Amino acid sequence: MKTTTANKRSVRHSLTGRLLRSVLLALLLVAASCANNEKDIPAPGAHIKMPDNGFELEVGDTLRLSPRVSYEVDASYQWLLNNELLSTEKELLHQSRELGQLDYRFVVSTPYGSDTLVIPVSTIIWVNFQEFALNSDSLWLQMPENPSNGFSTKNLFFPSYGNQEEDWTGFALSNLSGQSFSTLPSPFSAHAPKKSDEVFMLMHQDDEASGRNFYFPDGREHQFHSISLTNSALTYQYMRTGLENFPRFGDESQTDPLDWFLVTIEGYDNLGNKTGEIPFYLADFRFENRRRNYLIEEWTVVDLRSLGAVNEIRLRLSSSRDEPTSGARLPFYLCIDNLKITG
Repeated sequence: MKTTTANKRSVRHSLTGRLLRSVLLALLLVAASCANNEKDIPAPGAHIKMPDNGFELEVGDTLRLSPRVSYEVDASYQWLLNNELLSTEKELLHQSRELGQLDYRFVVSTPYGSDTLVIPVSTIIWVNFQEFALNSDSLWLQMPENPSNGFSTKNLFFPSYGNQEEDWTGFALSNLSGQSFSTLPSPFSAHAPKKSDEVFMLMHQDDEASGRNFYFPDGREHQFHSISLTNSALTYQYMRTGLENFPRFGDESQTDPLDWFLVTIEGYDNLGNKTGEIPFYLADFRFENRRRNYLIEEWTVVDLRSLGAVNEIRLRLSSSRDEPTSGARLPFYLCIDNLKITG
């Protein structure tokens, strides 16, 4: 059978049509694949390594804020403070100029989404006593007694009283610490994990129930954020194991084993008015479930913000053994460190 010219044209048109449809289908598949790949690109993520409550710096310190960003394809950046744009760079240099907290907001945006990171940065006065140079495993008492005896640091004054170690009360500096004892521990040692030559403030309260205070001599008032506390090693051993004529805390052979050791933290303004008080138990053996009884045996942070703005803080120690029924009275020592002032 002969193939006519018309038939040849029809075959060619048919082949051409199929070819065009194949090419068009291939192009559609490529486009769909590209679209799917675009959908597979995730939104960006912003991360930064910082303490749980944000960064803390002292006045004059600087901090470079450099978030890590994932999936930053065609990314743009914004740094905002109080909804005002500060920068469009990826990094921001913070300079601490005055006390208080700033909440920076970092925003990263791409065609595939955005992410926001809030970064709190607090400017504080940090009283940690490290400017005082002590020899290893040593103590610094201010004696003999005179009105100016004590320690000044970061505009705070910690007074000291007494003519000799035996009658000393108030505040002293120490870097003695540890948690294992083969002999009776020093009353000037902190019951806490040993840190090399870390200086802390030790308080000794005599029989007066009024406690001991530290204050701002210039009469100004400031907002305290927190303080770190732990028991002295000697007081801890009295409570934990007992000594001759002093039963250990919670000893159920005693008439009243519901023992406790308390520091009451009181705030006062510059007129001497009390602004508030915070109770913190250094030991508590009054729980019905005896497994809940505890002794503070490491540095523990106590929140002071509820005291408001104060000129003076008074630490007053008391215990269930204030009126001793058998043996000696509990020695009233307390270790303090890392006071943070925010305003």
